[in-house]
Amino acid sequence: LVGICPTAMLAGLFLMYVRTTLAPSLEINADDYTMNLSSIIYYQDKDSGEWVEYQTVYGDENRIWVDLDQMPEALWQAAVAIEDHRFFEHNGVDWIRTAKGVVSLFTGADIEGGSTITQQTIKNLTKKNEVTVTRKVQEIFTALDFEKNYSKQQILEWYLNYIYLGDGCNGVATAAEHYFGKDLSELSLAECASIISITNNPTNYNPRTNPENLINRRNYVLYNMWDQGIISEEVYR
Repeated sequence: LVGICPTAMLAGLFLMYVRTTLAPSLEINADDYTMNLSSIIYYQDKDSGEWVEYQTVYGDENRIWVDLDQMPEALWQAAVAIEDHRFFEHNGVDWIRTAKGVVSLFTGADIEGGSTITQQTIKNLTKKNEVTVTRKVQEIFTALDFEKNYSKQQILEWYLNYIYLGDGCNGVATAAEHYFGKDLSELSLAECASIISITNNPTNYNPRTNPENLINRRNYVLYNMWDQGIISEEVYR
């Protein structure tokens, strides 16, 4: 009783705090946020009559939007495997990773990323990156609310079109063209794993300046895909 009563009181106070202080700002409407998209200029070839891409024009961010169903499955599978392998099981928050993060905070151990793909998407949309307990708590409850209104497929689509991938590449489509000279749909499994690897640290895993680092990270992504049963042993090898 000595333990249960104070815990119940603290829980009640916390829920009151969430309801009165955080609740007004918990709901996020994705339609209220827009991503900067690039424009593509085409010209018509005089001989063939075909329209050919001439130049991409963009402002602060170079991004070409691609719907999820136009992306290789291996691309989003790699993202889920390395960033949030329980993505399709949780409701916006991975409580196991969150608990580990809290324990690390109080023990002084290295704090690994506990944010889910949903939480990262919200952070990207709102551009709220303050490292505070209040913001983290708000992010958790916002993620729970966010997944009531949007599907996993929509969240993955926003995430993959938003992430920064070095060399001025925003989103996976521009990275595919920049690093591999390919349309996103043409990427191989290894190339998909490479692109997803970059977002963890765009400088350290830049394919042009740190190729060895990228290869090691890519292999780690592929290992996780094999370990989680996404790809076979033969494909992994």
